[in-house]
Amino acid sequence: MDYLKMIDSVQGVACIVSVRKGADDAAITIVAANKRYLASVNKLDEEFVPGRPYSYYIAQDPNFDALARGCVTTHKIAHQYVNAELYNSWLDLYMIPLEDDDDGNGYCLFTYEMNPKSDSEKMVDISAATAFSVLKTCIKFRENEDFKTTLDSIVKDIRKQCESDGCALILTDTVKRKIDLLSFDSQNIYAPVDEDVFFKPEFYNIVETWHDFMAGSNCIIISNEKELKSIEEKSPDWYKSLTYSGVKTMVLYPLRIKDNLYGYIFATNFNADKTPFIREVMELNSYVLSAETENYRMRQQLEMLSKTDLLTGVLNRNAMNNRVYALAADEEARGCGVGAIFVDVNGLKTVNDTKGHQEGDKLIMKVAANVGAICKGKEVYRAGGDEFVVIAADTTGEEFNSMFDKLKSISNVEGGPSFALGGCYQDKDINMRKIMKAADANMYKDKAEYYKAHPDAEQRKK
Repeated sequence: MDYLKMIDSVQGVACIVSVRKGADDAAITIVAANKRYLASVNKLDEEFVPGRPYSYYIAQDPNFDALARGCVTTHKIAHQYVNAELYNSWLDLYMIPLEDDDDGNGYCLFTYEMNPKSDSEKMVDISAATAFSVLKTCIKFRENEDFKTTLDSIVKDIRKQCESDGCALILTDTVKRKIDLLSFDSQNIYAPVDEDVFFKPEFYNIVETWHDFMAGSNCIIISNEKELKSIEEKSPDWYKSLTYSGVKTMVLYPLRIKDNLYGYIFATNFNADKTPFIREVMELNSYVLSAETENYRMRQQLEMLSKTDLLTGVLNRNAMNNRVYALAADEEARGCGVGAIFVDVNGLKTVNDTKGHQEGDKLIMKVAANVGAICKGKEVYRAGGDEFVVIAADTTGEEFNSMFDKLKSISNVEGGPSFALGGCYQDKDINMRKIMKAADANMYKDKAEYYKAHPDAEQRKK
């Protein structure tokens, strides 16, 4: 067939792709291309030479390889609607099988439309099986308020649909440079082990390379030994991890909201015969998971902000009030006894007035650090500008007194921060209001003693 003549009759961007059947390591070539295609890849000014590898025109992409080989092998039209990050566009692409030649080469017509924005109607043009999978994911998020339990169930579903050994969803923290394994499901033969770099901090260094591996595509698919071997050239550490874990095939999609990439979902040792279906399932589920995971992260951050003092990192007054109310209502939560220690920084006003509020903040942070170090396992709150409260529930009198004495021993050490202390503990007829009131009153007595002993210190008015 005269493909050069045929391709000129195609109105859109188009080329003819040639695939050597039964030879996964053979180059995929372009045997004909129209002017619109050559213009789209910035090759219009060059003389077209039939038989060049497609990578001469666009970046090498395992996803393109899989699509072309699948099209000529099955003799079925292949369609994908993908986010092509490299081109900052969405591609609506088709591969249409053509006649094979007598030498064992398969051919397909490759054509696509490129748009800067996504089209929701095209995104939902999917098989019934994929639609069922995505709908099931959405329903599960609405049915269960326990995000982690729901996510574990969804990841398990995806693993089974991919007929995969293992499926995981990870979050990336670019500030702390670490990985959070948010959900993982596997068959017994593929369970995390301590020696596996997948589940160690060093894995972050590997994950950083994934964006480059995608080379502008929207996923990474390793479906055969050749593609797996190509990983070794670019990332020996990742290849070592994959082979150590027995990974032979892998499909990986990013979790992103617009330009914000914050995680990945991947499945290992999937059924390569179901690659088109698996691509759909992973891609569309990744959209839902991206949105739900981002919402979860935002809720966590808002919850953290609502109960955390941003200067010191300890709990704030709002959290303290909620805790006091909870302990007042729940006898079981009090355990063997409850105590409270009020800590008030001495001389903060003088520091603020003479050295500035920045030095005053440093003093507050130092006191918070000292209190936190001694009261490990207990709840430390910043109740006011220079006031902290330690609440010790389910604590014996001996434990409480030991903690109080340790704080007292460092409260006026020369060269260190000075603070006043007041404590109260009850193990019978526990009354949280009385505990808090008594501890506060005892702290003021101690503070009065400090200013009596240091008449030159300027006391902040309460």
